Amino acid sequence: MPFSDADRARLLMLAEKDVRRWCCPPEEKVLGRYYPDTHWLRLFEGRVSEEDAHRFLVTFQLTNRQAWDKPGVATAIMATRAAAAFDPLVDIARLAGGLPARNARPRRHSSAASKIATFTRPEADIFIWDRLASKAARHRDWHRGGRTGRRRLNALYRTDGQHDYPSFWYACDAARADERGREDFCDAREAGLAAPTRCRRPAIDRQAYARRPRRCQRLQ
Repeated sequence: MPFSDADRARLLMLAEKDVRRWCCPPEEKVLGRYYPDTHWLRLFEGRVSEEDAHRFLVTFQLTNRQAWDKPGVATAIMATRAAAAFDPLVDIARLAGGLPARNARPRRHSSAASKIATFTRPEADIFIWDRLASKAARHRDWHRGGRTGRRRLNALYRTDGQHDYPSFWYACDAARADERGREDFCDAREAGLAAPTRCRRPAIDRQAYARRPRRCQRLQ
């Protein structure tokens, strides 16, 4: 069932509120305990320590089922930031397969990789790998395709048993295009961009990117 106008209005309001909560000044804490997005954007511009990597993994709920080689994760964060170029459709899967995890069979850590890339490469167009996002994208695909065939809403995007980040990316991109065609979404986005905010990221100047401070980009 599609959301009603009232449901959409409530969800858009909650989304904007969530953006502003997590895009507060970097020295503030969210809910009194978590570092905001702006903290990680600033921190990942410099040297990342083992403790920094640990705090990042905890903040983004990446330690619930997985033990990590923290120094190795810190090294991966800095290497991702230092790379000359970054293509999410290629490099997310590469990073996901190379993150150093402990006590686990070899697999792609797509959630961790996409979250690391979001804060190390904010100029890139990245969707965070997430089970709920996969379910929402599959639901939209099912409706877009005339609601035919098996929905498979709870299935992650996989190919040959491995996470398929490009398929996930294209599904999320189609969902974003759907929303950009909705008047309420566009109105909410414009209102959010026009409202006073303590955290605003300017447009990327790609040639000067390495010299510019990064800012929170979620509203965009």
